[in-house]
Amino acid sequence: MRLRTLTIATAVALSLTALGVVAPAAAATNAAGPTAGTAVIHANPGNPTAPTATAHTVSANGTAVPVKAESVSGTSHDVAMFAKGTGTATVSVTMPGLAASAAPVVTPRTLAIATTRSGDTVTFTIRDAHPLVIETPGVRALFLFVTPEETAVPSATDPDVLYFGPGEHDAGVIRPVSGQTVYLAPGALVHGRIDGDGVTGVQVLGRGILDAGADTSRTSKTMAIRFHDSSDITVSGIGVRNAQWWQTLYIRSSGIHVSWMNLMGTLINNDGIDTDGVQDMTVEHNFVMSGDDGFGWHALDAATNGEPETRGLHATDTTFWNVTGGNPVRFGSSMETEVFTDISITQSYVLRAKEVALKFDVQDWATVSDVTVDGFHVESQPVGKQAIVLQVLKGQYSNDTGYRDERGRITGITIRDFTDVTADPVTLSGWDTTHGISDVAFEDVVLGGAPLTAAQVRTNQFVSGVTVS
Repeated sequence: MRLRTLTIATAVALSLTALGVVAPAAAATNAAGPTAGTAVIHANPGNPTAPTATAHTVSANGTAVPVKAESVSGTSHDVAMFAKGTGTATVSVTMPGLAASAAPVVTPRTLAIATTRSGDTVTFTIRDAHPLVIETPGVRALFLFVTPEETAVPSATDPDVLYFGPGEHDAGVIRPVSGQTVYLAPGALVHGRIDGDGVTGVQVLGRGILDAGADTSRTSKTMAIRFHDSSDITVSGIGVRNAQWWQTLYIRSSGIHVSWMNLMGTLINNDGIDTDGVQDMTVEHNFVMSGDDGFGWHALDAATNGEPETRGLHATDTTFWNVTGGNPVRFGSSMETEVFTDISITQSYVLRAKEVALKFDVQDWATVSDVTVDGFHVESQPVGKQAIVLQVLKGQYSNDTGYRDERGRITGITIRDFTDVTADPVTLSGWDTTHGISDVAFEDVVLGGAPLTAAQVRTNQFVSGVTVS
């Protein structure tokens, strides 16, 4: 499938300021390498069962960082991981036999991270931790997950800690109890899934990997990580691989903090971070590879789950790699609740978008309101796929249990500092006069390299209050 690809030579000021990326104005070829960085580097051994990759070797501030050829749902990906302390990290990536004409790019391109090249080695410098992907014509991509160094590693002898050290573990279903910490050390590969039900004060921490391939099921719809009827939950730093259904779900829960995760799923229905009836959730600094929706924020099966509000969900600095199907960010499609409000998604970097980049499809009776999307940058997307779609409709995911057959509304939406390689029109479509779309503001939206115009916003008679500036 032919892709549009973004080639940006200058930095987005907001992103660079917020992330602290050291980004000279232009890349140099065959130039002297940058000065060595100052940060302490903690190399992560990575997946202990994966072979060493042959396409890349990596070092950071002179410390060798293992590169593993990880198998994710039958596809192989080169993955390197390290944590860094305060200061800069000078990263060198060597690709044996790299063609002289090849031009490696550090993505997100939006960050405009400049590189120098000497022979087969490309070097660049960063100040703050961030997930990156090095993309080079003729060479498989390198996924580089850079996290902050851990500051409070729990003790393996603490009775309130379920501790998985380096190496391979067959844990099965992990059911944490209130107040417990589940810790996956760097170099740990834990086969299993985490299922928290009715718990509070649980932490899932570390820099290891949870491989859910043998413990999740598309048929039984089991997730790699699920918290239900829970509160005060922290999930930070770990990787998730090979889930057969949604990778993570937080349902009827509150006080959720999800950060610095690296999720890698390529199967259909491999949503990344999903929510249902959640209040007060922060999602930040995550890498989300998904075979379906990256964020699937919705409300399912009111007959079983009731109609808890979705309120106060805030995501920032997310890097999406959306393949196979679905959308990087989707509000919907099942919306079996009354209130879905106070949502923000800021600083998003979409390295791959399979379908619509930003999609609202309200197929049930929720009123979706007070949503801000600010700093959303789509760098690669198939030709013919749209950047933005907002719809109120009856569709295949509308309630089919007989509980309630009614449409909802979308109102009070701001989409700001949005760029996409596609130039296809934006679509807004309401259901009827009382179930429509209103008060949608597009600010500094650029599609296909040109500012969005009012003529590019397609609406029906049930849409009102749209502004483009």
